[in-house]
Amino acid sequence: YHAVGAALGVTLNHAGRRGATQPATAGAQFPDRPLRAGAWPLVSASPLPYTPRSQTPSELTREAMDGITADFVAAARLADDCGFDLLTLSLAHGYLLASFLSPLSNQRQDEYGGALERRMRFPLEVFAAVRAVWPADKPLAAALNCHDGVAGGFSLDDAVVVAQTLKTSGCDLIQPLAGQTTPSATLPYGKGFLTPLCERIRTEVGIATLAGGYLTTTNEANTILAGGRADLVVMTPREALTAKG
Repeated sequence: YHAVGAALGVTLNHAGRRGATQPATAGAQFPDRPLRAGAWPLVSASPLPYTPRSQTPSELTREAMDGITADFVAAARLADDCGFDLLTLSLAHGYLLASFLSPLSNQRQDEYGGALERRMRFPLEVFAAVRAVWPADKPLAAALNCHDGVAGGFSLDDAVVVAQTLKTSGCDLIQPLAGQTTPSATLPYGKGFLTPLCERIRTEVGIATLAGGYLTTTNEANTILAGGRADLVVMTPREALTAKG
């Protein structure tokens, strides 16, 4: 890829309470259906299963949090060694780091639960540890859930606060995402539904944003960019929408 002038990016993630599920390629009819055999123990911010069918995760201990942080750091170093140009840390879609951010999945009674400034503490610790080993001349991004789509959940106002702190911690780019913190989320899924989230984060935080949300044409991308609503656009292949629909 580098030989033809392309850049390479990689996303680091931990499945948290959404792990040990059947892949779509195995014929699973519903998302997040648990493995029939061979499942591994799950961990999360709190011992709350993702769905009624899901395995109940263990609440992460401080020791386990240190181990996971070390694993993210090791993965970031490997990504750099492999020649990746951009690294994205996932704080979205109900996975481990996102599970700390949302009050729907984080019901801890210690210094990592409760008010937003405590709920975002562990994700920010991981981000800071990764930033410390990721080269300063390579961008570090965060995929950030900006709305849970459930009453009483993580909101866009919360996301602005987290994005501001990420920027201060050395984040170069935010990819706003939404939903999937719980299976009951209701969001206006459709073309460009993430663009308003990008626009607000970009405007209020003053950080570059990456817009997605079922965008399929260059006209859509150019309109978003020309309007100053985002700095980059990720496009969805039309065949992927057909397969989903």
